[in-house]
Amino acid sequence: MVEQRFPADLTSDLLLEEDLPSASAGWGDMIDLRPWQRFVLVALLFLDVAVVGFLFLVMLGRMSFG
Repeated sequence: MVEQRFPADLTSDLLLEEDLPSASAGWGDMIDLRPWQRFVLVALLFLDVAVVGFLFLVMLGRMSFG
């Protein structure tokens, strides 16, 4: 006869102690990126914030063209 397993039993098999990040893990441990990848990520984040801020100022009428 086939043994029926509940979802809690299946997830306990998948979660192992060594797979969980430790409480002292910082961003460097979670996001392991190369220096050029970090630079591209920071550059895109800066451009995203700059464009959203510019569009917000245009919507408020603080900046106008013409």
